[in-house]
Amino acid sequence: MNENNKREWVKNAAIIFLVIMLILTFFSNTIMNYSLPEVSAKYVSGGTLSEQIRGSGTVEANQVYEVKINETRTIASVEVKAGDTVEKGQTIFKLEDTDSAELSEAQKTLDSLKLEYEKMLITSGADTLSIANKEEDIALAKQELSKLGEYREDYEKAKEEVKKYEKLVNDAAEQLTAVSAEDYASLSTADYTKISDAKAKLESAEKSKKESEDKIKKYEDDIAAGANSEEILSAKQAIENKKLEAEQVRQSISREYSKTNLDMDTVNSLTEKLEQIELEIQHLQEDYESKLEKSESYSRNKQLLGGEKTTLSMRQSTYDKAKKKLDDTIAAIKNDIKEKQLNAQQMLDEAKEKEAELQKKASKTVEEAESEIRTMERELKKMRQDAAETSGVENLDIKAKQDALEEQEKLVEKLKAKSIGSEVKAQVGGKITEIAYVAGEEAASGSTAAKIEMTEKGYTMEITATIEQAKKVKVGDTAEILYFWYGDAQATLQSISTDKANPAKNRILTFAVTGDVTPGQNLQIAMGSKGQNYEMIVPNSAIREDNNGKFVLSVIAKSSPLGNRYIAERVDVEVLASDDTSSAVSGGLLGGEFIITTSTKPIEAGMQVRLVEQ
Repeated sequence: MNENNKREWVKNAAIIFLVIMLILTFFSNTIMNYSLPEVSAKYVSGGTLSEQIRGSGTVEANQVYEVKINETRTIASVEVKAGDTVEKGQTIFKLEDTDSAELSEAQKTLDSLKLEYEKMLITSGADTLSIANKEEDIALAKQELSKLGEYREDYEKAKEEVKKYEKLVNDAAEQLTAVSAEDYASLSTADYTKISDAKAKLESAEKSKKESEDKIKKYEDDIAAGANSEEILSAKQAIENKKLEAEQVRQSISREYSKTNLDMDTVNSLTEKLEQIELEIQHLQEDYESKLEKSESYSRNKQLLGGEKTTLSMRQSTYDKAKKKLDDTIAAIKNDIKEKQLNAQQMLDEAKEKEAELQKKASKTVEEAESEIRTMERELKKMRQDAAETSGVENLDIKAKQDALEEQEKLVEKLKAKSIGSEVKAQVGGKITEIAYVAGEEAASGSTAAKIEMTEKGYTMEITATIEQAKKVKVGDTAEILYFWYGDAQATLQSISTDKANPAKNRILTFAVTGDVTPGQNLQIAMGSKGQNYEMIVPNSAIREDNNGKFVLSVIAKSSPLGNRYIAERVDVEVLASDDTSSAVSGGLLGGEFIITTSTKPIEAGMQVRLVEQ
């Protein structure tokens, strides 16, 4: 390599090196930016902030009711399941239609004592038939007494039934009167709508028909007016004159025929003249009609008249159909009302008969029935004592048996009185939380068969809040129930208590809940103070925390030969209040700082960052 080539190579290498250095110098900032974490930032601003407490909890009933069966019975069927909501009086269990085990055993013992007692009386020669009859009378009287409450209830129901059917009969009569008077307001909505629709169609058809009739009258008037030109009137008058002349000739012919000496030549001459005049009338009529046809107004109105008469014919048909539809609708409604009235009258007659029958059964008071039973029981006791006294030396055994018999009778009556019947019903409304038996099982006397969370006692729910949050609310404050689309519900703060799981930091907020809620339902609520003004508010995403406390990262711009560089700077803050999106803070911020909210990479104070291009 010669000296010149060597120098040229060194020169070219130096140029390339300088170019590369220039490129790296000018584009170093851009290259470095692509490696920096990209951040979003917002300015610190003042404004209003409402701090809210949010939480969720499960709705629970305030009180649980235990459904007990106070006698040993076999479950025939279970009418509800755990989780069902029941109303007061709703059937929970159906029991087998037999006496309880206690009552059956007591009745069996009673029957055995009666048999032994009767044997002793028969042996003693006493009048056992009278005693048996009296026992039967007492049993029947007690049966009637046990049903007296049912009779009274049935009687009250029968009276209500009578009132109901009387009202139906009277309502039907009023409706029939209203229909006849064309006063349909008292009819049912369906019947009123049917008649209103039919009337509206009839009125529309009648209006259209009237429009055609009015047009026809106008066209006829216009045709008549078109026939009043001088030329047409002259032609019409010529016809009238000829008709008058023809009438005079007819009269002359009539006079000739009335003469004694009939001159047939004169008659024939007059007849020929009449024929000639009638022919002239025909020609004049044709000329008159020709003149009318040539009248533009006459021709046009006559054409319109013909078309409108056709329209009237169709509209008359529509009107007739609408009239018939209205008449048929009213007739059908009348027949329906009459049928309902007849059915209601039949039901009323039956209800009155039932009312009269039940009135007789329910007329006796409980006191009167009990008094009659006590009288018969005293008579029975006297009869038994008399029978014992006639037995001689055995009367002590009979007396002892009699006492045992009477005690057992009292026990049977007591067990009958406490019998719960064939159904176990809910005494309160609420949600079934537990069912203890299935069909076929025997329920022990006094056992809890089911549990009901009582809706009528209200509901509560609990959420956990910090001590700071709990200080900002008070008992009686209402909370907003979020995302609730099932009706209306309200939550009111009922109490604030210590959270036993974390007493140093948390409190339990208990709310009274009312409205369309059910036990076990989860609710989300929010509550808090009214809006308050703060000088510095930042997004919640901007607040960070480490061992030294809470802080934000502020973006600081620093100038350099290659442009501005952005550095993340730590600013310690204290959170004064927060809502879902923002927090009010105090501390090292002066207001107006550019605060980092999000970043593509983890960042720390002092790091250089790249701002998201807006």
